[in-house]
Amino acid sequence: MALPEELEEKIVVGMYDRGLLGFPDGGIILKSGRNSPYYYNDRPSLSVSAELDRSGVMSRQNQLEFRSDLAKGFGARFLELSVHIDHVFGKAQAATAPAALGAYEAGISYLWERIDEPDKAYGSHQKIEGTYEAGEQVGLGDDVVTDAASKKQGASVLTAEGLVPVSVTLKFDRQEGGIQTLEELGFEANAVTDLTKATGFLLGNGRIGNKEIDLLYAYHQGLIDEGLVSTFAFTA
Repeated sequence: MALPEELEEKIVVGMYDRGLLGFPDGGIILKSGRNSPYYYNDRPSLSVSAELDRSGVMSRQNQLEFRSDLAKGFGARFLELSVHIDHVFGKAQAATAPAALGAYEAGISYLWERIDEPDKAYGSHQKIEGTYEAGEQVGLGDDVVTDAASKKQGASVLTAEGLVPVSVTLKFDRQEGGIQTLEELGFEANAVTDLTKATGFLLGNGRIGNKEIDLLYAYHQGLIDEGLVSTFAFTA
């Protein structure tokens, strides 16, 4: 089942209102050291903010509906992959819970990575929790990608257990070459949404204006000037 565009738009507006996607004054410094005019942070996505409810920015009910919509969007993108996946994998820790919800919505088996506990002397110590067989194909779920280092590490955890990582599904594609890097590594890759579509949705719903768009243009032109990848293609 393909993700309907109207649901993708609703998800993007929800990302902004919930504070997962924002344009802070002065931008934000990325791991790369570059100053980005915006951020995407998926970590608060499963919780409910009392402050947003009190302020009227996003009611408790709307936050719960957004959480459900985001999980449905994630699940839809898993189902859109052309490659077959037997399981979705959520790498510890940021992807563990969100990927589980997406797998649930898609009706796909779910595996998750156990945090190493070297001092634990009781119970089982499976690196990957869940039921699986060697040779089965796995799709990784995550929030965003930069240099794909964490995805390569997650894939190595799977291959060590005899599983075959074949895809990566993201919540948000920054359009800075991450998807292309994953594809070069042999993964099929897709995302719930990307910066180009998100920009259009946010502009159309009055969440951002020309100031933010100009900053995005300048940031991506800077990437191109540095010889880096940019696939941002919004046109007003």
